[in-house]
Amino acid sequence: MSDNVLNQLRNKRNRPTVPPRQDALVPKPQLEPQTPEQETLMPANADDRDSLQPSTPVTEATNPTPASLNSLPSLQAELEKYPETRRHSAIVLEKDLDHELTRFCKDRGITVEVFLEAAWTVASADSKLVEKITTEAKRRYDQRKRVGQIKRLITMLSNSPK
Repeated sequence: MSDNVLNQLRNKRNRPTVPPRQDALVPKPQLEPQTPEQETLMPANADDRDSLQPSTPVTEATNPTPASLNSLPSLQAELEKYPETRRHSAIVLEKDLDHELTRFCKDRGITVEVFLEAAWTVASADSKLVEKITTEAKRRYDQRKRVGQIKRLITMLSNSPK
């Protein structure tokens, strides 16, 4: 390969740099001077500003305020208010049920996983409902096991020499 072609390839790799973007989570400095009236209404530090806002239960969705986005410790403190999550195995559903459940959740702006969490939370409070769900789950589990056995037998028979 000639040096000219090699230099052309190297020059193509040198892309122009993009200026760094402003991070949306970093608060912008307040440029307007506060009037004495504003100073009495708004406390000087973030802790006092947060204490003026009414506290909301963790279960309600709240929009973060600029004061709550000020620092890593305040974000970590807010995160500790919420329950810890853990990734679980993929969910396998019947095709029709999957379609219905996905549409149901999408129409309401939630995920299937969050719906499952909420359904369990509500159902677990009623022992009769839990028993009814468990009976249906066992029936479906036995059905899935039988489907697996049938598929395995079909594969074995189709791969056997004739």
